[in-house]
Amino acid sequence: MPSLDLDHLLGLLRDPHVESLAIANLAGVPREEAGRAARLLAGLARAKPEEVATLPGPLAAALGRAAASAGRADLLAALAGHASKDVAKEAKRGLHLLRARGVAVPDLPPPPAPAPAPAPAEPPLPAFASAPDGRGERAVWMGRNVPGKGIEICQAVLSDERGLVEAHIGLLGRKEWRAFAGSLVERGATMAVAEIPAARAHVLLVEARALNDRSGERVPEGADLWLARLGPPPAAEPDPDPAPLPPDEERDALQASGKLHDLPLLRGWLADEVHLRATAAKLDEVAVSPLYIDERQRAEQAARVVAEAVEGWLDAGRRAVLGRRLLVVARHLEDRGEPAHARAAAATARALSGGTPAQEIPFARLLVEKAFPPAPSGGAAAARIDPAVTLR
Repeated sequence: MPSLDLDHLLGLLRDPHVESLAIANLAGVPREEAGRAARLLAGLARAKPEEVATLPGPLAAALGRAAASAGRADLLAALAGHASKDVAKEAKRGLHLLRARGVAVPDLPPPPAPAPAPAPAEPPLPAFASAPDGRGERAVWMGRNVPGKGIEICQAVLSDERGLVEAHIGLLGRKEWRAFAGSLVERGATMAVAEIPAARAHVLLVEARALNDRSGERVPEGADLWLARLGPPPAAEPDPDPAPLPPDEERDALQASGKLHDLPLLRGWLADEVHLRATAAKLDEVAVSPLYIDERQRAEQAARVVAEAVEGWLDAGRRAVLGRRLLVVARHLEDRGEPAHARAAAATARALSGGTPAQEIPFARLLVEKAFPPAPSGGAAAARIDPAVTLR
């Protein structure tokens, strides 16, 4: 606008023979605004300040110059607050000229106070999740900021077969939340809990809730309302599955998979209770059967019963379920800095999904075998389920 001659523009606006399109092209404004400015200028004595103040910058500046000549201090006062600095400068110049002529000029409103600096965004709250247990259930903790009140926390239990099965929602003060989050981290090693991004926790909760609709599982009271307050979940790519290892390393990782049962988070993994009790009944028969002439034969038959129980239990459906759970465990172990165990869990998952015989998968064998430890004498396998093993 500095290069635009305002007096020339005023002359064009006053000339009835000049098309509004020509004025619009010169000033770089919409044609309808050029026409409106010409009409306001023709009736400048009656023009309202709010109408003039809404004109685009070049047109408003031209009418400001005309207002100074016409003694319209009210128009100039309105234009002094125009968004365009050039318009405001022209209007203030006109007010100064009017004062010099002795015209009463209204006081300009004080400039608006600068907008307060936005408050720094609060860092996202951490979320936490446990590894899945042998039944495919895991715990998730996620917090939501409630301004002026504290942190609303949801402690949920998710099942990979049933969906969202528990949801306990409560409000904690910020200090209490920090202490609670700290306790989860401290107990992470024994509880198999790790910190995860809040966005990931949100996705896990929403995916579990969707599973309720397919499984028919009752949705915990208050869960839908809490999820609605969170809003839609962020778009998230699915967690990539761990890549297979070179053949020799894959074989070694699979052979080491039996040691996974020593970890607290996998110590309770077992075959289904019904299957284990049926196996125990067969071992009872072996223990008292007169068909075996010595303890060696009896022990060999007991071992065959357990081996058949392993193969019989690991049908295609259970292999798929166990494989999915072990991939989640593998990612969890990797995040916790246990790469060797993570590789063993991932190799086991791949062997299960690939159809490797159960007897060649130490982790899979132990899902049944550890419920029936050998008798203290070293003879036949125990005919009863080990009371130290907790069944589902």
